[in-house]
Amino acid sequence: MVRLIPLEIVRLYNLLPHSYRLRLWGVGMSVFLMSVLDLLGTGVLLPVLLLVLNEKTLLENHYLALFYNWAGFENSSSFVFFVCGLVLLFSIFRVGLSTWLQYRQNQRLFSISSYLSIRLYRCYYAKGYLFIKQNNSHKLINQVNSVATNVIQGYFVPFTQLTCEILVTISILVGLITFNVYVFLLVVLTFVPITLVYYHYSRSRIKLYGEKLYLLAPQKGKLLQQTFIGFTDMEMSNTFSESIARFSGLLNEQNFIQVRNLLLNNSLQKVLEVAIICSLVVLIIATQLFEFPTLGMIVGVFAIAVYRVLPGIIRSTGYLFNIRGNTFAFNVLSDLESDLAYNGTTEQNPIEFRHSIDIRDLSFSYGKEKQVFNQYSLVINKGDFIGFRGESGCGKSTLFHLILGFLKPDSGGIYIDGVALSADKLTAWRSRIGYVSQQLFMIEGSLLDNIVMGLDNNNPDMERIDRVLRLASLDRFVRTLPEGIHTSVGEGGSLLSGGQRQRLGIARALYKKVDILMFDEATSSLDENTEHSINESIIKLSEECPDLTLLIISHRPESLDICRKIIDISNLHGSVI
Repeated sequence: MVRLIPLEIVRLYNLLPHSYRLRLWGVGMSVFLMSVLDLLGTGVLLPVLLLVLNEKTLLENHYLALFYNWAGFENSSSFVFFVCGLVLLFSIFRVGLSTWLQYRQNQRLFSISSYLSIRLYRCYYAKGYLFIKQNNSHKLINQVNSVATNVIQGYFVPFTQLTCEILVTISILVGLITFNVYVFLLVVLTFVPITLVYYHYSRSRIKLYGEKLYLLAPQKGKLLQQTFIGFTDMEMSNTFSESIARFSGLLNEQNFIQVRNLLLNNSLQKVLEVAIICSLVVLIIATQLFEFPTLGMIVGVFAIAVYRVLPGIIRSTGYLFNIRGNTFAFNVLSDLESDLAYNGTTEQNPIEFRHSIDIRDLSFSYGKEKQVFNQYSLVINKGDFIGFRGESGCGKSTLFHLILGFLKPDSGGIYIDGVALSADKLTAWRSRIGYVSQQLFMIEGSLLDNIVMGLDNNNPDMERIDRVLRLASLDRFVRTLPEGIHTSVGEGGSLLSGGQRQRLGIARALYKKVDILMFDEATSSLDENTEHSINESIIKLSEECPDLTLLIISHRPESLDICRKIIDISNLHGSVI
């Protein structure tokens, strides 16, 4: 059973809020009006054809004759010129109105596309740390950037255009039936069988090609990003030739698919042109054997029908191919149909940290993998300076992520001053924590941009900037720069040394006025002298900010020697040293 409205359109409609559903209805009205205008644009040609081919039409039609006499035309030629002028003016008006309707339709459609992209962006972000780590970033980026475009430009726009073409074509065919049923049958037999066979042959291939092209995009992006970010390693290992070979292979696969895709899209027109010639031959022979109207009239009406129907059939097939090739995008939108997508944010409440972080009987495992913590308990007091050590994979970083709320315990909990750390308090809690990792995230901007990171971007507190630069031991370095705090850091901080990047991370955390500062293997990739310098800065920080809670993870014993307390979590229960 063929659905009047495809399931994909219903799913799209259900995903949208009321205001965007109204825009979809506006698109539907635009499609209907443009269909009427297209039909009228074709229909007005028929009276002109009748007047040109048969002057008796003017006398035989009561209304035309009445208007002819009332307007005082001197001869039929002047009347034909007048009618042609009206047709021309109407055509200009029709094109102008259709253009405006198309413009408004495009505005509505692209606003819906933007809405879907933002929804996907929010949806993936709301799924949290574990989801993002378990999914390829290039895949997620491609889905946010491309899926909404596939849905709107690749599916919904062709669907509206196809609907318009179907309405116009049906109206033309109904008009042909009223004129002469044999001409109608000839047009139908010329186009319908060939088009149906062609579409049946091509549709599965078009869907497959669309999916393959979509999957190739993130693969190319990933390869290029790895090449430019990892330039030095690639150059030292002399592996660029392998990367260029892989990239060339992806391009060849893309070209292979696109060549066949274009061939399928363009072949139908050639086949239909041959069918039209065959139909004309049949039409001429039929006029000699059966009682039809004059040959000129039949050929003229057939020509008008072909003039409008042939491009419509070709466009409609292209629309069907686009629809078929982009149906897969709705599988990605299924992420938005979950409760998480609709309720990705929780109303946030404040939380205080004046005394302690109490980890009570905490258990956690990554899915069905080995359990990381089993009823683990720990108390961290405000102002503590604690180092965490243990074998690789024992759960040091996992513990930090649990404290930050990026991971959810299987059982037990984390309590801040006796208050359970729940989803409604995470934003307030994280605002109190500075987190410095081994791979510090940096935006492509200035030192100032990377310290402020969205806080008071337009009006940063320069006194506080000077203070955090001093506390992070960056003040001398900044004074040596020609542009000072406004110096660019390059892509990913490429213009800074490893130690400077880590100090910048400390300055960023302190600018937030945090109560807790976490270092997750922050000095592991640094040389011994730089690590020692960073450790001295941390000691200085602990002395000048006695209420600041410092938590450090490191596999180097010397980095933990500066701590007042060391916790070994190599076993599941942990011990304090």
